[in-house]
Amino acid sequence: MSFNANAAIDPQYGFEEGVPKFVKVNGDGQVVSSSAKQKDGKHSLEFSWKGQASLVFNDFLDMEASMKAYRGGMIIWIYNTGAMDAPLRFTFVDWSENEICHFDFNMDFTGWRTAWIKYDDMHLPGGGYYGDLKASDKPVNVSRMEISTPPSVPEGCIYLDRLSFRASRMHDQITPDMQIPDNNCHLSRNMWHWCRLWEWEQYPQLEYSPISQEQSSMLSDVEKKVDGMIAEGLSSENYVRNTLVPRADGMYEKYGLGRLPDGSVTGAPLLSDDEFNNSKGEMRIRYIGQIIYYYAQDYYYTGSKANLDKIFVTMDHAIDQGFAFGSGQGTNHHYGYQIRELYKGMWLLRKEIAAAGKTDEYVKVLEYWSGLSESRLPFQYGRDEMLDSWHTLLETKLISAMMNSSEEARYAKMKALGIWLSGSLAYSPGTLGGIKKDGTSFHHGGLYPAYSVGAFAALGDYCHCTAGTDFVIDEPARRCFKHALLTMRNYCNLTDWGLGVCGRHPFNGFIPKADINAFAKLALLGDLSGSGLSADPELGGAYLYLGAPDHSLASALSKAGVSASEAPQGFFVYNYGAMGIHRRDNWMLVLKAYNSDVWSSEIYAADNRFGRYQSYGSAQLIGTGKPVSAKESGYSQEGWDWNRVPGATTIHLPFEKLDSPLKGTLMERNDSRFPGVSSLEGRNGVLAFTYVEKDRENFCPGATATKSVFCFDNRIIFIGSGISNNSSYPTETTLYQLRLDDRNAEVDLNDEWLDAFPLTYVFPSDGQAVLTDIKGNTYIIKDARGLRVEKKTQTSPSDTKKKTATGDFVTAYIDHGVSPSGASYEYMMLVQPSGKEVTKYSRNLPYTVIRNDNSAHVVNDHITGTTAYVCYSTYDGSASAKAFSLLPSGKEAKPHLDVERIDAETIVMERTGEDGRVVMSICTPDLGITQKGYTTAQPSQPLEREVVIAGNWSIEGGCDSVSASQSDGCTAITAVCIDGQPVEFHLRKN
Repeated sequence: MSFNANAAIDPQYGFEEGVPKFVKVNGDGQVVSSSAKQKDGKHSLEFSWKGQASLVFNDFLDMEASMKAYRGGMIIWIYNTGAMDAPLRFTFVDWSENEICHFDFNMDFTGWRTAWIKYDDMHLPGGGYYGDLKASDKPVNVSRMEISTPPSVPEGCIYLDRLSFRASRMHDQITPDMQIPDNNCHLSRNMWHWCRLWEWEQYPQLEYSPISQEQSSMLSDVEKKVDGMIAEGLSSENYVRNTLVPRADGMYEKYGLGRLPDGSVTGAPLLSDDEFNNSKGEMRIRYIGQIIYYYAQDYYYTGSKANLDKIFVTMDHAIDQGFAFGSGQGTNHHYGYQIRELYKGMWLLRKEIAAAGKTDEYVKVLEYWSGLSESRLPFQYGRDEMLDSWHTLLETKLISAMMNSSEEARYAKMKALGIWLSGSLAYSPGTLGGIKKDGTSFHHGGLYPAYSVGAFAALGDYCHCTAGTDFVIDEPARRCFKHALLTMRNYCNLTDWGLGVCGRHPFNGFIPKADINAFAKLALLGDLSGSGLSADPELGGAYLYLGAPDHSLASALSKAGVSASEAPQGFFVYNYGAMGIHRRDNWMLVLKAYNSDVWSSEIYAADNRFGRYQSYGSAQLIGTGKPVSAKESGYSQEGWDWNRVPGATTIHLPFEKLDSPLKGTLMERNDSRFPGVSSLEGRNGVLAFTYVEKDRENFCPGATATKSVFCFDNRIIFIGSGISNNSSYPTETTLYQLRLDDRNAEVDLNDEWLDAFPLTYVFPSDGQAVLTDIKGNTYIIKDARGLRVEKKTQTSPSDTKKKTATGDFVTAYIDHGVSPSGASYEYMMLVQPSGKEVTKYSRNLPYTVIRNDNSAHVVNDHITGTTAYVCYSTYDGSASAKAFSLLPSGKEAKPHLDVERIDAETIVMERTGEDGRVVMSICTPDLGITQKGYTTAQPSQPLEREVVIAGNWSIEGGCDSVSASQSDGCTAITAVCIDGQPVEFHLRKN
């Protein structure tokens, strides 16, 4: 994760000039300017009372502007010198002396806390919330704000600083906490997991029981493994001594950290990432963690206690500043990415913390911010954002639980954590984060490998640390995790995934070593395959295939009898991501679409600005290199033309028009539910894609195309129809765009060798073209009108727009011209073919296109005898009779079913075996989700699809998802599809 280090919210009022004229006290109290405590600058307001009192702010113009703003609100920081059993009340009063709204701020704490609150989340005097009112009914004629002391607290002293009445929209991820538990209650979605810490703290406390010697030994085993896990991530001793300790010294001094004679701590203000201002010398929690972790590593290597006081001062300062139990810091989203160093440092120093008598104090804070309290209850089905939770907070939960002072507490909390984690490792519903039934892993409502890595590493570490104990995840959880890991292996080659699933991180997406190690760590928990080995051979084999970066894990697997697996083979259906993976030998083709449930790409304000086309029916081949990689297969960002994604049909725009029209996030979805993939026998498959471009700035409203990709072994047939738009820029279908390492590298086109550089070649006729690329693949274009081949130096902006870069590329594409109407194409890619295959198929294509119109794309493969139907509308078989009659006859003939009708939005694949039995699959990639939104908890819904074939057929074997009925010489087959998976079965003629 990246954060803007200068994304500050500077306060309207820092009270540096004394007590403002608009501030006064009613009752028995006083307010003065003070330098004793501050959260901004050098001064704050000190408000003390010895009886009922209220502090009044009369700056009504700022308050009124704030109340008029959409989702406006206020921010204030309060330092409490002594915990109170009753809240302060903030009341907004109109000019008629009537209350507009109020909120209570609980005061059972000492130190700094903040209120970030929207007016919508404040209470009305008669009940309900200000946000419940219609906009026109919301009173905004505010005259003042009063802060009233609790009647039950006759004496007290607080400091106030960083006051703002925000006249712009407040952040959506304001955090409810102990001070304002019902804060942020007007969201249109569920609360983010970051914001639920106080909610989970209300769960019932665990009960502790005496533990046995065996259970105590389990805790010792976990402790040793956590020691090892943390030690693996330490910097070298020399680097710690020469770089990190001086860096920590510099930070400690820069931020003015220290302890005053009265024992209190002092230092720079600590604020959330949304509020802190780096240029003003303010702190974020990561700086706290770095100081502690750098010093802790020195302690680990040298045993020196010279910096222990600085460590305790730093942690005490963090707590005093609001990184404390029950605090929300205003906003805390994504804090998990900022605290990992802090928890590692605390673990390394746990014995010194205990010796100082600070364990209980620190662990209370660490547990709270790790979210460990969520595990007091079993995992709640439907919880979102699991990848972030596993990635950033699982290790902190483990450390917090294991740092408890008593063995009974450690055992109970570890046991509960294992149960909770097991529950979280189950298939999540709808588009919520977590693992899907097809094995894909979700974040931000979509398949997201870049967030899966890190999460999988953390899960693997937990498996390793708890192996052989009562805290290990249970078997269903292990099976779910295994499914996700093997799915990632399937859609990566070797460790690299494709552009279509890159999210907002185009290029260079890969499985890091820590996540590869998770395969082994899960495998070593035991066999899940029924092999009888002590380790799972499928997971372990995948680990060894992926390179086995940890020798000790590889050795343990070898001792268990596990050997390396081969590269995955076949066609893999992942319709939660509208993605198909077609694999043979060591190559992988990534097919990617998008639909009403699956977004096309993730575009942020500063990431992937030109990623609009990455799921427009793209087909990226990764299959070159030793070891194979995306880069060696020809994909590199420097100079990449973002318009030309392999396989995609796109309007070729200037980069300033391809740039996302939204300054913020764009995750475009398709109006069509249908695009996605299907397969037959797990060997071959199909991609279906159609779209109508949205009405957005610099888009082409109404632009449309219908595209299918048929995968039969190494023969990949691309057909497109209905390519239409009114753009003044050319429309293209890209065959390939590959980085040139050698400008003289040649591509062949029929009898011509194209080795010049630069080069622009336009195919001169409308006949067949046989074209090669520079990676050993051949393309046979049936009608090559518009085919262009270019070799040139390209300059393009990076995905962040922060720089431009240049690179040499060779590109082949079909130019459909400007404003095409009903354009089409047909070509075949032969992946790494032999010379014999090229010669043979150039003379006689090994397939027949039965239909290529906007209603259906139907292709028959002569080699396997498979016929694949992609039915965008209802399919009428009578319209295809003539085309079927032209299939090869004699020795080359293969039988096929006589299909009469197929429901719309259905993919059907069938092959007749030599014994007359037919294997058929029926699929709709549509997940059946009717609740559309950023995410939804609605599970995939069953959808019926009917196929009618001539003759009297019956279904062999038991298959609950398919049924057949006969009438009038035909058989109607009804399949119930769910989760985007094909329903596959066998037919026998009666």
